[in-house]
Order: sequence, then C-alpha cells, then structure tokens
Amino acid sequence: REEGTMDGGNGAILYCFMGRGRTVWADHQASSSLQQPQKTASQMLAKLSKEGKYTFQLSDSRTSFCLVDHLGVVFGCVASSAQLTSTAAMVFLGDLQEQFYCQFGAQEVQTCAENTTQFRRFSLTMKKAMEIAYSGGSAKIANVKKQIEDTRIIMSENIDKVLERGERLEDVMDKSEQMRDTADAFRKKGRELRRKMWWQNTKMKLIIALVVVVLILLLFFGFCRGISCIKK
Repeated sequence: REEGTMDGGNGAILYCFMGRGRTVWADHQASSSLQQPQKTASQMLAKLSKEGKYTFQLSDSRTSFCLVDHLGVVFGCVASSAQLTSTAAMVFLGDLQEQFYCQFGAQEVQTCAENTTQFRRFSLTMKKAMEIAYSGGSAKIANVKKQIEDTRIIMSENIDKVLERGERLEDVMDKSEQMRDTADAFRKKGRELRRKMWWQNTKMKLIIALVVVVLILLLFFGFCRGISCIKK
C-alpha cells in the first residue's frame, strides 16, 4: 500500500535528524516514547556516507528512513512502521533537504567540520516541517510530490532550452569561423592581385622604355647615318 499518513493524532514520525559522520547537526523529537534518539541517529550516521535512500528496521513497530545527498549529508527520521510508508518518508526527507539548502549554502556545508554546531538552528525548521506534515496528512504528501514533479519538469525544460541555446551558439561560432576563413582568403587574393598588377605595370613601363630607346636609335641612324654624324 503506497499511501502513508502523517496525522498528528497518530504521530507517525517520532524523531527526525540530520548530520554527517557521527555527528547530529540538528534534530527534533516529537514523541518522548523514543529513548536516546540521538544515540540511534549517531549509529545510523556512522553507517551512511554514500548517496542514496536507506531503510532500517529498528523494531517490529519502528522504522528509520534516511536520505544521503551528494555532500554526504544525511537526513533521517524514525517513524511508526504501520503509519508511514517509505514513499511518504522520502518525500518528507526530500522536503527537509530542500529547506536546509535554502538556509545554508553548499559551500558552507562542504567546508564545515564534522562536529560543527553551526546548523543547530535548523532544528526549529525540522519541528515546523513535522507540524506541517502532521496537519496535512496524505494530502500534504501528494501536494509535495506534485511540487517536486513540477520542479522536475521545469528543470528539464530549462535544460532543454540551455542545450538549444548551446546549439545555436555553435552555429554562430561556425558561421564566424567561416567568415574569418573567407576574410583570410580575400586578403590573400588581394595580395596576389596587387602583386600581379604591379608586375603588369612594371612590364608595361619596360616595354614603353624599350620602344622609346628603339625609336631614338632609328632616328639616330636614319638621319645622322650613325657614325658619320659623330665624326662631323
């Protein structure tokens, strides 16, 4: 059965916590029936470091659910086995995780010491989250799941848009590269054309100079008869 409730009268979640290594950074106990909850939480924290979702059967009536994120931070809760399914528990823990990173930056989490107390004030947020979950029951769970799905769809659409913009950028870069190649080819042809025109102009000048020299020689030998003119 995939429907789990968090009704206040039933008190499905007895205790929730979060931390890393063996240290509980923040927690909240909703029921005094659970003895030494921090010790239980520390024992589970010591076993968890790899990202994923985990379930521990503490007794016939109590189950612990844990969510480990990419930074090794563990979000967990101890609940009544008969009143809370794993689906409902993971939605609740996912909501806690989201609220935590809204209050604290990932960089702050990465660089903090394992036994830090700087996240202790998150206990109040956990208390409020449990109260909201209790008051909403299964309807709250369904609403949170819908919000998660909507967020997933929006993120997927954003990724598609980014990829599309990336393809367009590649097209612009390709066109820029083609224009640069065309400009280089144009400059090369321009230099070749200038050299060709210079050589043609030089040849024309040489031809004209040669014709002038020939004409002078013809006039010289025609009118002065060459050497006889020089002797006079």
